[in-house]
Amino acid sequence: MNVALRYLGHSSVVRSTSGTQVHLAPNLARDRVAFDAGVKDPIAFREAMSALHAVVVGDFRFKKRDRTAYDEWRKEKRREEEQLRRQFYDRAREEEAAKLPKGGPPPGLEADFQKMVRLYWDARRKWASDLMRSDPELYRHLVPYDPIITVAPDVVFFEGFAKDESSYGCLFVDRDAFEGHQDAELGTTNVDYSMALYDHFQTLRTYRTTRLQVDPQGFAVKVEGHEDYREEKIDLPPTWLRGFGQISAATSLPAHSLELPVDVVYSILAHLKRNREKTGPRSILFKLSPGRAPVVVLEPWKIEIPSRGRPWDGDKPTDIKVWGRRRLFVLERVLPIADKFEVHLLGSGLPSIWVAHIGPMRFVLALSGWTTNDFTSGTNLDLLAGHLTVDQSVVSAVSRTLRQERSATMTGLMRATSAPRPAVLGALHRLAKHGQAIYDFSAGLYRYRSILDVELGESLLGPEPEELVRGRELFQQKRVKIEREEQIGDARRLIVARVEGTTCETILDGDGVFSRARCPCNHHRQFGLRRGPCRHLLALRLSAQEQSDAGGFFKRLLH
Repeated sequence: MNVALRYLGHSSVVRSTSGTQVHLAPNLARDRVAFDAGVKDPIAFREAMSALHAVVVGDFRFKKRDRTAYDEWRKEKRREEEQLRRQFYDRAREEEAAKLPKGGPPPGLEADFQKMVRLYWDARRKWASDLMRSDPELYRHLVPYDPIITVAPDVVFFEGFAKDESSYGCLFVDRDAFEGHQDAELGTTNVDYSMALYDHFQTLRTYRTTRLQVDPQGFAVKVEGHEDYREEKIDLPPTWLRGFGQISAATSLPAHSLELPVDVVYSILAHLKRNREKTGPRSILFKLSPGRAPVVVLEPWKIEIPSRGRPWDGDKPTDIKVWGRRRLFVLERVLPIADKFEVHLLGSGLPSIWVAHIGPMRFVLALSGWTTNDFTSGTNLDLLAGHLTVDQSVVSAVSRTLRQERSATMTGLMRATSAPRPAVLGALHRLAKHGQAIYDFSAGLYRYRSILDVELGESLLGPEPEELVRGRELFQQKRVKIEREEQIGDARRLIVARVEGTTCETILDGDGVFSRARCPCNHHRQFGLRRGPCRHLLALRLSAQEQSDAGGFFKRLLH
């Protein structure tokens, strides 16, 4: 999908004698949005925004490479560059020293500097445009989609989605975190964001007053003839849009909720930083028992990290595993300023949501089931939504209410739409998946917000893969019969099943990923697992996971 971004100038952090101003240039192609207020705690704001930056630029996909020849080439180039650098430095120093008058720097130095800066940015924009046309995939990796900012009556929040399409970050900032007079115009827009802006964010200090400004001036001038006006068009892949919607929708689904003290999250990250696993399972195991604090187990080392926080309030003991744990390193920046963490677990192998409470701010990190947002993780999330009632009239009523009120509780939406809880929950999931709603855990509110200026319908997201659709249908229609299941070693399982008259088998490793598989269908004979599992293997895996989950999620879904 081609998305037009129109900016007047660039976002920047400007320092002056009166303080620091964080100036964010909004997307002029969208409705007018503005905000201007002082920031009470610049350090906390800086660290939380830096964590969101880590989410946006994060790419944890495995890339296998042989670095031997590259390392040798790099050493040789380093030696050559160092030698050239010394030669040019000595020569330039002598030349500049000869030019410099005794009275000080030459006149016009500042103007020459600004001229060179303009030349640099003109060349950079030209490079970005050429790269976007010649290599869209590389452009997507180097220039992430600009983050989203929403100004609501009670909060201002920023959202971003990772390059590898597996992590979602959102920073909620209560309006109480700002001081002085607040000028605001409610709505959602993209803001111009660059690596240089991230570097400038690091200059925020407590001894300088800081103001956050989403500049409304761009909407009040005739920007067509302005020298700083620029228009960019990027082609967002359907997988990115679908992944953003899916992982946002995960935040609105019922989950096992627990509280972790900061020291537990610190222990998890500290051990993962010092140690590298060589075998599976590479997961975090949560042992949950009613009336007792959660116990976190790091696998495969079997290291238990007990929590001394709030006891879990579930009704029966359960164990839940989550994968892709190294994505949690984006929480490093908020660890020193966090008060506590909440974790919301949908189930083993399903998305997990980590919420860091930072005074009047909440940093939300939502992770897909695996680091790769692949067929199976997408199937799982859509499968959960398949158990919800989706009534188009209820969807329209819920959407209309959220647009008018900007936020609402589940009880308020049920009252406003006169619809039962399952129907409202299904409508909220549909709206979130299509980029129109978001859930705020701490406030317990569903908020209206539009990822783009249009709804993410199937025309934009593209059709789902046929094997994924058929595999989900086979599972939902109970067409899977598991005939044999054996434990192989400590972590792997051999599962043989009959799916719609087809006998297939697979070995799932300790992380629940297909290790080996066999199926007589045409898709598997032609592609194996290279293009994702076939419909029969997908249905088999979903059935195996449902048995291991013991139906816990589905019982919570409608109650």
